[in-house]
Amino acid sequence: MADDLSSFSMFDSQYVHKPLEGLLQDILVTQKVQIFSFESDVPGGADPSTTDIRSGEHPINREEEARVHASGEHEKLVDANLENNSNVSTIPQLDQLILNGQNLELSLKESDSIHFRSNKICTESFRVLGNYGKRKGRFREGIFSGQSSKSNSKLTTEEIMRVAGERFINFSKKKLDGITSFIHPQGSGFTSLSSEDTGMVDLAYLLLASAEKVGNKEFDAADKLLMHCEGKVAESGHPVERITYHFSKALRERITMERGSSVGRIETDQGRDYSGLSSGIDLMYLTLHQKVPFSKVMQFTSIQTILENVAAAKKIHLIDLQLRNGIQWTPLIQALSERKTPPVQLLRITALQTTDEDKAEKIGERLQSYAKSLNISFFFKVVHILNIKDLKIELFKIRPGEAVAIYSPIVLRAMIPKAENLEILLKVIQRMRPKIMIVNEVEANQNSPSFVNRFTETLFYFSAWFDALEDCINRDNPYRMHVERSYFGRGIHNIVASEGEDRITRSVNIDVWRVFFQSLRMVEIDISKSSIDQANLVLQQKFSCGNSCTIYKNGKCLIVGWKGTPLHSVSAWKFK
Repeated sequence: MADDLSSFSMFDSQYVHKPLEGLLQDILVTQKVQIFSFESDVPGGADPSTTDIRSGEHPINREEEARVHASGEHEKLVDANLENNSNVSTIPQLDQLILNGQNLELSLKESDSIHFRSNKICTESFRVLGNYGKRKGRFREGIFSGQSSKSNSKLTTEEIMRVAGERFINFSKKKLDGITSFIHPQGSGFTSLSSEDTGMVDLAYLLLASAEKVGNKEFDAADKLLMHCEGKVAESGHPVERITYHFSKALRERITMERGSSVGRIETDQGRDYSGLSSGIDLMYLTLHQKVPFSKVMQFTSIQTILENVAAAKKIHLIDLQLRNGIQWTPLIQALSERKTPPVQLLRITALQTTDEDKAEKIGERLQSYAKSLNISFFFKVVHILNIKDLKIELFKIRPGEAVAIYSPIVLRAMIPKAENLEILLKVIQRMRPKIMIVNEVEANQNSPSFVNRFTETLFYFSAWFDALEDCINRDNPYRMHVERSYFGRGIHNIVASEGEDRITRSVNIDVWRVFFQSLRMVEIDISKSSIDQANLVLQQKFSCGNSCTIYKNGKCLIVGWKGTPLHSVSAWKFK
């Protein structure tokens, strides 16, 4: 099925398929990224005037008092854009950085040994992957005041993938007698590996080799390589095993699709009760929210930005484009209850729902009860539509004198396959004349029409996520298993195995969103010092693993990542 994104081709890569070795080499060796380090506006120590999510001068919660940043010093923010980043239309995307190279073909003989030989048909395989790893290492150095992961005896999941990519490139012209012997490639920066890390590098290497064969449509060879992968993985084991488990399944599904068979249904935990009985709370999401820092960091940053932009309003109308469980609005209600000038006369929250209206209503009842306990006049409404094309401004009942704020928590990317729906939504929002629109999105380029480009970007993105889960949640935690299988596993499956309209997971990075938003006459607003303070404060007070969560500015937006790998963006927008 053709990959057609209607009139909004800016969301899709314009460059042709590049083989995998070339993608690896670009990231490991050739990509030139200029990192601008500058003195942060984020305080390293306590500042009583900026340490709480505030509405005016009143804190959200006295538990949120400032603490010193992870490094113990003033943090440096890192602008990860390339040179001349003031002109977003000229910013090179990942595909523009691909350089010419030579791909090597893996051939399997009847034995289990793997041999290499030159293949001039494919010219570039994994070149991008290598520079990706080096770029993230530079991010880590900038954010953690020079602290490097090399001082740790254990490699991160992302580093294992990078070393495996280096091995792929360096040994691609060498003839090997087997697949288990590992000689560390020169230039990797790691002089020795533990036996566990060596085994994980071997496994990641097999996964990369399998992806190359799938990209080259050499499915018999890919089948045999995947058999090696599958024999070495455990869904509940090391994070590299866990991620390889899901990527191997997705590659098998792609082979099935390419051979003309129907793609099988991926295994999920659907039907199992993770809802918290009748409470309406998704315990899987709650576990992530409490144990892994990304959600709270983005939410507190977003709330602070909203409060700053409705500071003079007596009547506030918040429109949530995906309510989920409503946890994030309790601190906002608390902050508004403590605001003295001007006092809040009414807070309205409207939730846009396309699925479970009853669940949203129950969440609204809990928020109503909480607002009442704080003497806040509160009104909750659900706008339920079956199709975004049915969306009308009249459904939201915007009243005179209301300050409208829009909250979009990783929602817009789902509309990229049908970009006309995205345009409909934003035009309705434009008519609301909001004071601010907060957009949280995945910071990854997972929408290239090239299978190998998508695979490379997706592998690194999920490697960072699986590494975060490893550090923050026990391996045997049932909700972690549920997240990895039903959420991440399905995402990996869709990105890797599907094409055309079936591929609904199409994340793009902030540079692409900027081009699109500016085409609709939207203006980006700077994420403030107070909002960044909130992000640092949440990390230090709420999470034992907060030191590994990295935040830095990209232009006016905030990038949230894990050990230097970007995962999410928080940006603020107004309409001209």
